[in-house]
Amino acid sequence: MNQIFDSPHIDTHLDAHSDAHSDASPRPNTYPESVPRPAESLTQPHPHQAPDPTRSWWSRMWHNMGRDSVLVVPGFFISLIGFVVLITLFSVSIATFVIWIGALLLPLTLFVATGFANVSRARARQWGVPIAEVVHRSRARGFRGWIGAMAEGRRWLDLLFEAVFALPIRLVAFSVSVPWFLGALGGLTYFFWGRFLPEGNTELIELIVAASNDTSLVNLEFGTIATVQFITGLVLLLSFPFVLHAMARLEIAAITAGLAPGHEGATSAGKARAGDESGRDPDGAESVANPVTETMLTRAGGEGWFWLLSIFVGVVLVSVGWPVTATLYDSSTVLAMLVVLAQSAALVLAVRQPVLAIIVGVASAAAGIILTAGTSGLVWPWTVTSILALVFLHLIVGLRHSWLHLVLLWSLSTVVGGLSLALPHAGGLSGAMANAITTASLTAGVSAIAVVGNLWIRGRTQLATERRLSAEQLAKRQELEERNRIAQELHDVVAHSMSVISVQATTARYRLPELDHRSVDEFDSIAGSARQALNEMRGLLAILRGGRDADLAPQPMVDDIPDLVEATRSSGAEVELEFPTDAYDINPTSGLTAFRLVQEALSNALRHSPGAPVRVSVGTDGAQLSIGVVNGIPDATDAEVGRPNSSRPNSVQPDEGHPDVGRSATGQSVAGHLGGGFGLKGMRERVEALDGTLQVGPTAEGGFEVLATLPAN
Repeated sequence: MNQIFDSPHIDTHLDAHSDAHSDASPRPNTYPESVPRPAESLTQPHPHQAPDPTRSWWSRMWHNMGRDSVLVVPGFFISLIGFVVLITLFSVSIATFVIWIGALLLPLTLFVATGFANVSRARARQWGVPIAEVVHRSRARGFRGWIGAMAEGRRWLDLLFEAVFALPIRLVAFSVSVPWFLGALGGLTYFFWGRFLPEGNTELIELIVAASNDTSLVNLEFGTIATVQFITGLVLLLSFPFVLHAMARLEIAAITAGLAPGHEGATSAGKARAGDESGRDPDGAESVANPVTETMLTRAGGEGWFWLLSIFVGVVLVSVGWPVTATLYDSSTVLAMLVVLAQSAALVLAVRQPVLAIIVGVASAAAGIILTAGTSGLVWPWTVTSILALVFLHLIVGLRHSWLHLVLLWSLSTVVGGLSLALPHAGGLSGAMANAITTASLTAGVSAIAVVGNLWIRGRTQLATERRLSAEQLAKRQELEERNRIAQELHDVVAHSMSVISVQATTARYRLPELDHRSVDEFDSIAGSARQALNEMRGLLAILRGGRDADLAPQPMVDDIPDLVEATRSSGAEVELEFPTDAYDINPTSGLTAFRLVQEALSNALRHSPGAPVRVSVGTDGAQLSIGVVNGIPDATDAEVGRPNSSRPNSVQPDEGHPDVGRSATGQSVAGHLGGGFGLKGMRERVEALDGTLQVGPTAEGGFEVLATLPAN
């Protein structure tokens, strides 16, 4: 009975495991239950989870190729359709907004964008990324609810991602992966179709040979060309899985950065269905905790979006600034490329490294001014692309970091622009001065906007954090109230019953003078067990009520195992104990866990295998503590007590649907006891908390064993 109060885990779980083996044969198969939990190891893996590292290298490669192909190839066509649909809807909505038609079409655009974004999230989850489901706030009915969709920042960000970022990223992934595979396939099969090419066709290998030898074009033999094509195709084919996986990771990184929801208004898939913090319960009714209303700036505070914006703007600047600087300003192509690449790199560095980004950005701006100083009649000292790079650099630094970094960046860029006026240049001084003043004013205005946006983001983030903490405190308070209610029930019902048992057992020798000495000792043992259960229940009640003095009571240790075994023997059980006689040093946590494991195992043996001999072994090698509890096959006479028999009117037949009826390890059905099947689960949780190992299951002889190893220190 005292086992009920030392842990909330009471074993009929053992019965459930024994059910699976009882109907097959008298000698069931051994079922090892090791940490991590066997429920996890026995569960069939999800077909889209990452491959098991125990698989062979070829198996993992084919698995990755399959899921990468499913992600990359359809993604381009989905984004192409989404781009056309969303751009068309958004353009029509903006164009007709002045006549109120756009006010109806714009929410439709947002809903469609959210649909495409949900498809992207689902495909990422299918690939294996645990992206949570987005939980939108509850919408009102009618026209107000339709228009209210425009107030959700998450929908606008979905539109931005699917209409702007998704197509370029997936186009790159598709354009690299598919031609790579087709090139490999074409090279490997060139022997079959190369002969049908028209005469005079120049092969790439012929151009390479001519260029390397600095000779005129020489027509190579077909066998030579086909061999080179085969080798090239083989190299492309061998490298294709890695290239495809890299492109898949590129798309996953973009989806995670742009579409993975934050803590505001989002929760996991399981919680969303269960009603936890999702705004709706499983029945569809609105719950108390509605998600925080997201705003554009609140969601834009996520680092992922800054990565997307900085990389996107950097790529656009390189594609536009490089030819503009090299062609219009008559600059060196290589130098123009290096300057523009440095300006774009500064944008990416600004996400996490503001000081380095400021240094690279100002240095590249100064280099660009020097590089274009010889031009006349064009925008100088700041070129158009340099102004755009500087503006975005101010914006990212201002939104992501403190205002001191922004002041430093603006000051250095203004100084560079002022010093450039002293350089000899081909243009007029008035135009250059107007350009420098305009650039300084423009960056100052963007800096002010960035500072305000940063303060707004921080304020909204702090407000969301405070609301989340308030919700957590409310949940803890509700949990404490529930625990107090449970503790009150335990105190009023169980404690009273245990007190009655203790009093009756203690006074039995006085109320029943005809009892013999053996019966008196048995009642004294029952009274001692009842008092021990009451003491442990007091500690449990203190824990449930959150009492600070709950841990002040002495806890049982390894040294108390012999007393536990002796108390079990007094009930008539045959228990053999192997206990070390030498002194050993065991940490209190491992000692308490060892005691609870032996206590639970002995309790299970007495209930499920009555009359069976039990062997308890405790040993230590200095680093690990080993515990073993093994019971044999119960005697036929004792086991008959728990065996159902249809010929007996009062027998209890096993009911698989009832948690309190199970089977012993040997296959006999036994009536269930108090508990919900949490004994072995409690063992597992205790052992896992200490990084130990646990094995439970039938033995080859038909008994049952519990083997555990715990860290000694």
